[in-house]
Amino acid sequence: MTEQRILITGGTGFIGQALVSRWLAQGADITVLSRRPAWVARRWGGMVKAAAGFEQLGGQFDVLVNLAGEGIADKRWSRGRKQVLQDSRITLTRNLAAWASRTGQRFRVVLSGSAIGYYGSYRGVDDRPHNEQDAQGKDFAAQLCADWEAAAEPLQPLTERLLILRTGVVLGTHGGMLKRLWLPFSLGFGGMIGDGRQNLSWIHLQDYCRAVDFLLSLDADNTVNGVINMTAPQPVTNHDFTRDLARELQRPALLPMPEMVAKWLFGEMSELLLKGQDVRPQRLQELGFSYDFADIRDALKDIARHW
Repeated sequence: MTEQRILITGGTGFIGQALVSRWLAQGADITVLSRRPAWVARRWGGMVKAAAGFEQLGGQFDVLVNLAGEGIADKRWSRGRKQVLQDSRITLTRNLAAWASRTGQRFRVVLSGSAIGYYGSYRGVDDRPHNEQDAQGKDFAAQLCADWEAAAEPLQPLTERLLILRTGVVLGTHGGMLKRLWLPFSLGFGGMIGDGRQNLSWIHLQDYCRAVDFLLSLDADNTVNGVINMTAPQPVTNHDFTRDLARELQRPALLPMPEMVAKWLFGEMSELLLKGQDVRPQRLQELGFSYDFADIRDALKDIARHW
């Protein structure tokens, strides 16, 4: 990674910050495209460049990592919110591809974001393992992911390798899904959602960052293109995740959320809670990537130790 020029969108997010800090320690030259350039400068003590718009980007970049996107579970899915989700992913990616073409960029590798929502959401009893070859689902999240991936296609001729990262639920300290769950579960107010049989396809933040670096390191093999499922090898049901998190925090899980309550509270977005996906990282495993945290109990134990 040393002396590589990296441009990243979404660098101020939970995953992006971890990647930027990791690459900075490796000696990379990093630019973050962000609406908060002053925050970027403070966060990394001026050691990371920040650009508020495409017009501020200069020169050629070796690596492009496109992870920008508003949190899909941050707010109810009103019509306006859906538009925000689409613009922050699809419109930005289209604009990114247009800038790259206009400025004659020739990347060594492009990693562009997507999510396992591409495969659709399923009740636990209806779910089955999904790999990278499986078809697109039919709900809003699936179409959002498909359009996001399509927006990245114009980057294909501008890079040696284009990889689409279909990311599962990333677990780590002080961020992501666990940031919302930690306090209520610490107080004994956590609980199972719905019937608890829905699958959660997850990955530890450390393994996510290691997997990104692993994919970037495969320079000699330019045949490694296309979709990569960014998940741990084994999903976990909501029931077992609830049990294991409560056990790790040494608290009871006293407050289950019935299906009708979830639908009342979150509307259409409740599908993210009541349904899930069993998504397997077939390509990562075929490429020989080794996980530090393949078991949810080991992952939660590590996160609790560093919280």
